[in-house]
This record gives sequence, structure tokens and C-alpha cells, in this order.
Amino acid sequence: MTEPMTIPDAAEALMIGAADLPEAVNSPEPPAAPGFSVDAAKVAPEGGTDPVFGSVAWRTLICADRTPTKEFVLGIAEFGPRGTLNPHRHEPAEFYLCIEGGGTATIDGIAHALVPGVAVYIPGNAEHGVVAGPEGLRFAYGFAEAAFSGVTYRFSSAAA
Repeated sequence: MTEPMTIPDAAEALMIGAADLPEAVNSPEPPAAPGFSVDAAKVAPEGGTDPVFGSVAWRTLICADRTPTKEFVLGIAEFGPRGTLNPHRHEPAEFYLCIEGGGTATIDGIAHALVPGVAVYIPGNAEHGVVAGPEGLRFAYGFAEAAFSGVTYRFSSAAA
């Protein structure tokens, strides 16, 4: 049986070889602005009426063309009962974090349940779409892009 390690011993064991690791860099530039907050309830929804996208509406909360940031995009997608985001692709990877309701995200043909607390990773250029459940759906989404306008959506032929 292995002897248990104390916290200082475990920390030292983790640090062995750490000097050989490259320095972590999230962005080559310093933050664009001091910290701030955005109230999603005060951000007007967009979308919801374009049949190419589906019935999804969204609120863009953090984005270089709206806030003093340049590191990432964060928003909330909102679906009514059985609402949709049609299958599409885009270059940057994306994440979803379900915050309310439920539904299904299909990524490259594989269905993933969306329920509160579940996060979904969508690789760059993966085909993905969403169908909300009977109670609707809300999830946070994000891209490692400066602005939402920099994400080019390419909808699948069946949805266009």
C-alpha cells in the first residue's frame, strides 16, 4: 500500500517538472477594460424570426462590438417550446451551458441531452443544431472570438 501524501508533499510532487512547462497565455494582450457586469434581462433579444437560423433568439452579453472586450463572446440562447437552431457549422469551437428547460443538441449526428447544469463542447467546423423540449430551453454559449460578427455561420443544405 502506498503511504498517503501530505498536502505539502503532494504540491511538491506536482511541481516537479513544472519549470519545463510553457507559460500559460490566454491572450497575448492585456485585458481591454476593467471588470464589468451585464444584466441579461436588460439586453434586447435578437433573432427568432429568421427561418434560416430557426426560431432561436439570443442575447449577446459580452462582445467586442458591444462591450470593452476582445477576448471572447458570451451570450444566452432562448428557445420557446420545441424551438430550433438549424444545423450549421462555423470555424471556432463553441460551448453551451444549459441554464433552464431542456432539449437536444446534435453534434455531427450524435444527440446530447441539454438539461440544467450540462455543458456541451462543439469542436470547430462540427455540424450542430438544437431542438428545445416542450418547456423551452435557455443556455449560455461562448466563442473564443472577439465579436459575434466574426463567426460565420454556414447552414446545412437541409436547413437553408
